[in-house]
Amino acid sequence: MNQEANQKDNQELPEEERLKFLKREEVQTMEKDIARLREGEAQKERERITELKPEEEVKVEKAKEIEREETPPPLMPKVPEKPKALALKKILIRTLIIGVLFLILGYLVWSFIPMEGEGPAEEPSQTEEKPEEKPPEVTPPSSLITVQKTETLEIASLEELPNSLAQVLEKELENNTFNRILIKKDGVFLGLEEFLEGFEVKIPEGLLSKLENDFTLFVYPSEGFNRLGFVAKIQGEDLVGLMSAWEESLEQDTEKLLTALGKEGPALVPYFKSTNFTNETNFRFLTFSKQDFGICYAVTDNYFFFATSFAGMRAAIRATELKELENKLGQLFIIGIEGKEVTSEIKELFRKYHPGGILLLSKNIESPVQLKELTQDLQSLSLQETGLPLFVAVDQEGGLISRIEFLEEKTGQSEIETPDQALIIGKKRGEELKELGVNLNLAPLLDEIKEGDFLFNRSFQKTPVETGSLAKSLIEGQKEAGILTAIKHFPGYGGIDFNPEGKLAEKETVPEISQFKEAMESNPELVMTANVIYKNLDETLPFTFSSNAILFLKNNLGGNVLILSDDLAQNYLLEKFSLKDILKKPIQAGVDLLIFSGWQIEVSKGLEEFFASFRQGELSESQLEAAISRIIQLKENL
Repeated sequence: MNQEANQKDNQELPEEERLKFLKREEVQTMEKDIARLREGEAQKERERITELKPEEEVKVEKAKEIEREETPPPLMPKVPEKPKALALKKILIRTLIIGVLFLILGYLVWSFIPMEGEGPAEEPSQTEEKPEEKPPEVTPPSSLITVQKTETLEIASLEELPNSLAQVLEKELENNTFNRILIKKDGVFLGLEEFLEGFEVKIPEGLLSKLENDFTLFVYPSEGFNRLGFVAKIQGEDLVGLMSAWEESLEQDTEKLLTALGKEGPALVPYFKSTNFTNETNFRFLTFSKQDFGICYAVTDNYFFFATSFAGMRAAIRATELKELENKLGQLFIIGIEGKEVTSEIKELFRKYHPGGILLLSKNIESPVQLKELTQDLQSLSLQETGLPLFVAVDQEGGLISRIEFLEEKTGQSEIETPDQALIIGKKRGEELKELGVNLNLAPLLDEIKEGDFLFNRSFQKTPVETGSLAKSLIEGQKEAGILTAIKHFPGYGGIDFNPEGKLAEKETVPEISQFKEAMESNPELVMTANVIYKNLDETLPFTFSSNAILFLKNNLGGNVLILSDDLAQNYLLEKFSLKDILKKPIQAGVDLLIFSGWQIEVSKGLEEFFASFRQGELSESQLEAAISRIIQLKENL
């Protein structure tokens, strides 16, 4: 195609130009021919030379030719990169390396840390330093008397004891008060045996085995003199006989102790005498000084007393009587607790106040297993601290107020139509409660309530006659199941259209109470009172605080039923009364048991106010003892 094109182009040129072109092409052709001829001659020459060379040289030559053919052409030299591009490239490479290192490190950490549920982490190596553990706090034994002040003596050896105690006796102390002395050696509080050993007292064989080693050592100042004494619980019999036999050598056997306490000469009369303190208690004494100094001892049913003065002996006997009563004051309370299990805080509450009952609220209830374990643990704790079982109470009315929601029997009171139905419901409900460890149901509610009243939906919504009949059967059913009953709220919250736990209600007269009277035929164990002022009974005091009102209850319902207050831990009561009055006035009025849930006022605050009233002599001991006796009697029937 190219040759034909050239010929065509040559024909179109002028003659002169065409001749010139032809000559030029001819020259080029001749040059090509000459080159070919020369190449052919060169080839022939190489073949000739080859024939003349030895065979080995031919092989070497051919190998060189092959090597030249197989050797690739030299690479082009690299063009140096620009400085900016080179820096960017370095940064990218370094970033990549760092990223890889982080991935490797993360994998290693992940491999050695266990996932949740895979078990605990590795134990620290033995060379790792552990924080220094503090020694556990040693708790002194409970005091057997109420004391105003406590002092702890730290001694390194028993030989230091006489001098340390003598220094305490030289201090100025308030007259007619108990000052407890605790003696600590090597982090442990000394017991009675170690104390007597420190003064080298020669003790008759068998005497210490009849006394508990935990004792209460005290200093009792009277008429300007500090006198020593102690109280110990008796745990054996025939202590009187042992002490009578010891009287002959008691002065000599306690010489070092008496000398440390101020004895300077022999007894004024060399034998013991007796004196009566009460009709039930007398004590023996040996006098060394007219400043009321000597040896006095007494043995009662539960305690052994030793004192170095008449005043100290009388005060100690009286103090133990009050302490025993104080230890029972908690029986007057059904309290609320926090949480769903027994905690260290609850244990401390029991140790300090010895409550008589627990009120279970929704916050304490989770499941059947949890609730049963809680009630069992609470009962064990009560028996350990008081030797008495607990009232375990709950508001299980049915319907709206069913604290234990998982019970099968939750029929509302308004749904109960016949006494037979009420009996079946009461028994079924009682059996379920008993299985869970509950022994007191704060139900049924008997208030005469009309539509529009605050408690209407919780009531039977029947006439007083029907209400009394249904309540009586419901109580009988609970009794068959072994459950105690507290009917409520006498004389009633009828006619009150607002929450009576948010505001103190006042009514001119008491409402209808015939339904309560009929329900009493089934002998409920307790009746709960209403916190309402009924002016025809008392112009200023709520029913629970008024002795006139409580007398009205006893006159209508009888004197055998235990009287239980509605919850007193209410802010609306604080608007009108002090906390101390809220706790002491119901007892003074004749109420037997107080509910203090801790709902709006902390439980420990209320209890502390009540105990303070007792210690200050503001409560009748006979009244307290009567209420406690009635409570314990009911518990003995559980």
